[in-house]
Amino acid sequence: MRPNYHIMKTDIGIIDIEASGLHFDSYPIEIAILRQGICKSWLIKPEKNWTYWCETAESLHGIKRRDLYENGLSVCDVAHQINEFLSDSDTVLYSDANRWDDDWVSTLYFAAKIERNFYVDSIYDLIDKEKWHEFDAHKALLAESGRFRHHRAAEDVRMIKETFLHITKTK
Repeated sequence: MRPNYHIMKTDIGIIDIEASGLHFDSYPIEIAILRQGICKSWLIKPEKNWTYWCETAESLHGIKRRDLYENGLSVCDVAHQINEFLSDSDTVLYSDANRWDDDWVSTLYFAAKIERNFYVDSIYDLIDKEKWHEFDAHKALLAESGRFRHHRAAEDVRMIKETFLHITKTK
């Protein structure tokens, strides 16, 4: 049974995933998790049957397929390392694109034949609905600020966290 973690807190775990594209055949190529002030990220070597590649997506994240083969870890290594990073408790990780990210996490763990020990939920569930637009606008400002390399997973989790803290701070 899925635990209910939708309580207001600021020390939340955040996940972001870069993928081979936005297509039903796409797959994760980079995952980052920010939890308890620690950010870890992984490049993922594509499985043999992971062939879909979108040039537009590559132009956004800047990760070349050859880089994944040269520097990526196997799906098994990534899944094990993520589970170890999150091993101290049942964990919910929040995403600003949870449906895509949850699907890509499932793709990774299915390929690795490993059970995951975390859930992916929407960060919007933690924000008052009237602040959703403000969240998106603030994140867009951060993306344009030059402080972050947008569409790289580790930078995006930091941007999401900073935006979340900005939106949820008490005034």
